[in-house]
Amino acid sequence: MNFSMKEINTGQIKDLQRKQHFNAIIIQGTVPKLANGGALTAKFNLASYGDFLCNDITGSYSSLVEDQAAAVDDGVCHLSAKLSDGQGGIQLFDDFIPLNLFLTPGRQRTMGVLVDAAGGVPNVSLPMFFPKYLVHLFPANNDIVLELRNDADWENTFKIAFWGTRIKQGLTTQGMD
Repeated sequence: MNFSMKEINTGQIKDLQRKQHFNAIIIQGTVPKLANGGALTAKFNLASYGDFLCNDITGSYSSLVEDQAAAVDDGVCHLSAKLSDGQGGIQLFDDFIPLNLFLTPGRQRTMGVLVDAAGGVPNVSLPMFFPKYLVHLFPANNDIVLELRNDADWENTFKIAFWGTRIKQGLTTQGMD
């Protein structure tokens, strides 16, 4: 059994949950190959439900290139991103950062197109590390904006999850212990 040394006040917990709760937001897409512009702007609109206090970020991406008109997974990160707070105009990343520098679990193997540098044994995905801290309050009616670039000659996919707390619009949790 897991006992708490403090009394658990379920009424206080329920009141707090009416005002704020855990939330996960995912932004995903496909970034065109370099010959087709190699860029994509992806947005998530928070709507009027409430502010989102982001705490962590995780994600995965593909690493495909062209080899004789077919996709080959070369294991190299070809995607980079710039993150911003749409409403506040706050640049959370000052420049484009390769996805392998801030995402975990990171590279996602692509079944059927796996080769190592010598063209033989399949590559393995990178090990999973702890999520990266990304503490930022995105206001309600705001966009989380990701600008992505792909330097490969094949399209690549990404999935990025933002983990945090949704705070309902117009409510406060001040004074809650």
